[in-house]
Amino acid sequence: MNEQTRYRVTGSLFLLAVVIVCLPMLFDGDGLPSVSLEPMSSAVSLPDVRPYREVAPQSDFIARVDALRREVDDDGFHRGSNTLFGEPVLGAVASATDVWAIQVASFAEHDNALSFRTELRDDGYEAFLSTIKNGNAIRYRVAVGPLLDLTEAEMLQQELSGQYEVAARLMAFSH
Repeated sequence: MNEQTRYRVTGSLFLLAVVIVCLPMLFDGDGLPSVSLEPMSSAVSLPDVRPYREVAPQSDFIARVDALRREVDDDGFHRGSNTLFGEPVLGAVASATDVWAIQVASFAEHDNALSFRTELRDDGYEAFLSTIKNGNAIRYRVAVGPLLDLTEAEMLQQELSGQYEVAARLMAFSH
C-alpha cells in the first residue's frame, strides 16, 4: 500500500470515529416533550410483616468459653497438661494408650526446634512440635507421629535413636 492510500484510510477511520462519538450527542432527546406518569394507586397491598422478637437462640456458648478460660493460663498453656493450647499433648505411656509418638528431642530455643523438625521432615518423618511449660521455662519438644501400632512405634524409637544419636522416648499422643 502506498503512502497516499495509507493517509486516506487513516483519515477516513478518524472521521468515522468522530461521527460515531458526536452523532449520538445530536440526537440525545433535548426538545422532546416530557411524559408524565400518574401516581401509583394505594390499592397495592403490602405483605403482612411480623416483627422478629427472638434475637438469637439460647446457647451455652458463654459458659463454654468461661470453662475453657479456666482451663488455660494467661500464656495459653493448658493447666492440666502444661502444653500450649491447640498443640499435640505428649504424656506418659499408660496401659490405655492407643496412640503413640516418639519424642526425639527437646529444645529451649524455638528456632532450634524448628530447624530439627525441618531436618526430620526432610528425611521423610512426620515430625511436629509440642510446646510445654515447666514453671516459667518453656521447652519445645520435637516428636514424630502419631502411630497406632505399638510395635511400629518401638521400632521407630530405636531407628530415630540410632540415626540421630539421641535418646528418643516413647510417649502417649493426644490432641
